[in-house]
Amino acid sequence: MNIFRIAVKEIKSDFRDVRTLFFMLLFPIVMIFILGTALSNAFHWTISVGDVRVLYKDQTAERLSPYIHAMAQEAKKAHIDFRKVLDHMDGKQAVQEGKADGYVEIGPRGVELYINERNKIKGSLVEGVMAAFVGQYKLAMAVSEVKPGSVQPDHSPHEEYIQERSLHSKRNPGAMDYYAVAMTTMIALYSALPGISLLRGERTRKTADRLLAAPVRKSEIFIGKLAGSVAANFLCVAVVMLFSQWVLHADWGHHVSLVWLLMLTEVVLAISFGLGMSYMARTEGAARTIAMVIIQLSSFFGGAYFPIDETAWYAHLSPLSWMNDTIFKIVYANDLSSVVPTMLLNIGIAALFLMIAVASMARREGL
Repeated sequence: MNIFRIAVKEIKSDFRDVRTLFFMLLFPIVMIFILGTALSNAFHWTISVGDVRVLYKDQTAERLSPYIHAMAQEAKKAHIDFRKVLDHMDGKQAVQEGKADGYVEIGPRGVELYINERNKIKGSLVEGVMAAFVGQYKLAMAVSEVKPGSVQPDHSPHEEYIQERSLHSKRNPGAMDYYAVAMTTMIALYSALPGISLLRGERTRKTADRLLAAPVRKSEIFIGKLAGSVAANFLCVAVVMLFSQWVLHADWGHHVSLVWLLMLTEVVLAISFGLGMSYMARTEGAARTIAMVIIQLSSFFGGAYFPIDETAWYAHLSPLSWMNDTIFKIVYANDLSSVVPTMLLNIGIAALFLMIAVASMARREGL
C-alpha cells in the first residue's frame, strides 16, 4: 500500500510541473508536425527516369532472336524499349550523341554493352536487364542440355525456373510516419532527466529526512517513486503516440500493443539511466549535463532528426537506433523477430543502472 501511495504522489507531482508537461508533450508534437511537413519531399521512395531506349545488334545468325524478342517484350512493360539497329545506323555513335541510352552487340563470343554515362540511372537499368538476360540464357542452355526440348524459345525461361521473392516491404514510411516514431522514441529517452531528480530531488528539497522518518522502508520509497515516474513518463509518451496517430495520421501498424511494450521498456531504461547517473555524478548539475550530452548524441546518431545509414559503424550504438529499427520492422515489414531482443536489451541495461543506484543508496544513511 505504501508503494502505491508513493507512486500516486509521484505521478501527481510530475503532472503539476507545467514545464515538464510542456517539454514532454508539446515539444515532440510540434517537432513531428514541423519536420513531417517540411521534409515530406525527402521521403519519396520512388523515382521516375522516363523511357529508356536501347539499340541492339544480333550477330548470332538470328539464333538468339526468339530470346531477345521475349526479353524485349518483358522490358517494354518497364518502359525499356529495345530496337534492332538498322544497317545504316551506328549504335555506338547513337549512344555518344545521346540518341540512345544503350547499345548491345550480341555475338558468338558474348555480349558487349555500351551505355551513355550522362544518365547513369538509365545505364544501370540497361546493365541490369542485360545481366538478367545473359543469366537466363545460360540457365536455359543448361536446362536444355539436361532435358532437351524442355525450354521453348518463345517464352522466357525465367518464369519457369526462377522464382523471385522480395525480402523488403513495399510499404515505406512517409515523413510524418518517420518522425512520429523518431520523436516519440527520442522523448522517451528524455525521461532520464526526471530520473536524475527522482531521489536526489528529495535531498535537495530537504524532504528526504521526513520520508525516512515515516513508517516506510527505503525499498518501498525506491520502488514507489520509480514506478510512479515510469507511469507518468509513459503516459506522456502514450499521449504523443495517440496524437500522432489520430490527429497527424501517422502509421503505427497493426501491432500497436507490441509498440506500447517497447516504449515502456525504453522509458524504464531512460529513468534507470537517470537514476543511476544521479548517484554516479557528484552534483545534480553534473548529472544533468552528462545525461543531456548522451541523449543528444544518441538522438543525432540514432536517427531522430534524419534517417541514418544502417551499415554505418555507429548505426546500433544508440538506443534509438535499435528502437526505431524494431518499430519500423513491426509497422512496415510485419517482422516481429526483433521485439523480444530489443526489450531484453532495454531491460538489461536498465537493470545495470538500477543495481548501481541500489548499491549506492545502500551505502548511504539517507536517500
